[in-house]
Amino acid sequence: MEPRKLKLELVFFHSPMHDFHVLAESRKTLLESLERRFRISVISYKNISAEHFSDDSKVYIPFIASGGCEEIFQSFGFTLPLPLFFLFDEQHNSLPAALELATYFSQGKLNTPLIYSERELSEELVEQLHRMQLTVRKLRKTRVALFGDTSPWLLSSGIDSDAVTRMLGVRFQEIEIESLAESFKHLTNLSRENQQLCRTILKNSKELKNCSNQDVYNAVRMYQVMDEMMVYHSCNALAVKCFDLIDNCRTTACLALSLFNRAGIPAACEGDVPSLLTMMIASGLTQTPVFMANPVNYDRSQNTIEMAHCTIPLSMIERYSLNTHFESGISVAVQGDIAPGEYFTAVKWLGGKLQRFFVSEGISLEADHYDNRCRTQLKLRLTEPVDSFLDKAIANHLLLVKGRHSRIFRYWNEYLIYKLSIYYL
Repeated sequence: MEPRKLKLELVFFHSPMHDFHVLAESRKTLLESLERRFRISVISYKNISAEHFSDDSKVYIPFIASGGCEEIFQSFGFTLPLPLFFLFDEQHNSLPAALELATYFSQGKLNTPLIYSERELSEELVEQLHRMQLTVRKLRKTRVALFGDTSPWLLSSGIDSDAVTRMLGVRFQEIEIESLAESFKHLTNLSRENQQLCRTILKNSKELKNCSNQDVYNAVRMYQVMDEMMVYHSCNALAVKCFDLIDNCRTTACLALSLFNRAGIPAACEGDVPSLLTMMIASGLTQTPVFMANPVNYDRSQNTIEMAHCTIPLSMIERYSLNTHFESGISVAVQGDIAPGEYFTAVKWLGGKLQRFFVSEGISLEADHYDNRCRTQLKLRLTEPVDSFLDKAIANHLLLVKGRHSRIFRYWNEYLIYKLSIYYL
């Protein structure tokens, strides 16, 4: 079967002195080359509007077809799907115009390519550009449910919510943790769908350690209550001050967060909003679930870091047990098995305006399991020096994604720098 071709639309920008059809005909060789790799369509800037860019399956790239289009592009640029990347060729002063535009829109603050030739538009690169454009769109449609505020020990995990909304379009809905607890107490029966979900979780678990079937039932009740409140408030991501639920409900949110993340709904514990925003970005860019973990040990000589937490998405692991929540010793947490030899990418954005960034790929190693740590545990040998992780001071959570994704995360960080420069520098 022939592999699926991405749809790529080139938006021709050109001087009014040039005819679009003549310019398109002069690029016949370029377009034929691209057509061997992509499903190509072309359009003149004269025929676009903000509504034109509604097809999520397309990658939109402005093609700088001639010099003299810079002022025209200035009028249209922000109607194009972000982030902006420019295609050029050797004809009609295309490159100098592209350089002028890239410099204007980046303000000289980016350290990643914004300009590409046709030969550089590989399938991998265009796929990454597509995911970045989709992530921008998805974030603009995201409303975050904040169940309670941030846990008091997260001293460095505040954000400037107004700045994040301006930069990314993400909005926030505060929900009192007490209302979540009260709703949990009033919901005594699971829906038919969640009854089946509970049975499936129990069936697929290797064993129950120190917890019961009823504990699992109650943990799925917490998932159902949170899900219903998310629907009521029109939210599609969440952070919860989960330790406040322990005394009020005698149930933790660990399994619920695992299930949300498995379903593609980013969900963070301890009310950690920077970690949640990182999860939202990372899941959008990779289209895979994200695991929020605590770094618990490191070894400079081996360049390894060990991490643990209780909320790994079930879809990130093939085998798991159900154990109690580590700190409280009650309810249910996920104890996932991480096989050695798997690639992960550790990533974190932090700071009021997400201006701090760390990323490193790594490979999982054989690791001992400790009873005095959170339930899912893994050891990674990083590609970046462990000292760079310590020097970045990214607070007490790291976000883990399966696979090797540092390139697209670095591209995205440059995009954040660009957005920050527009609004605040």
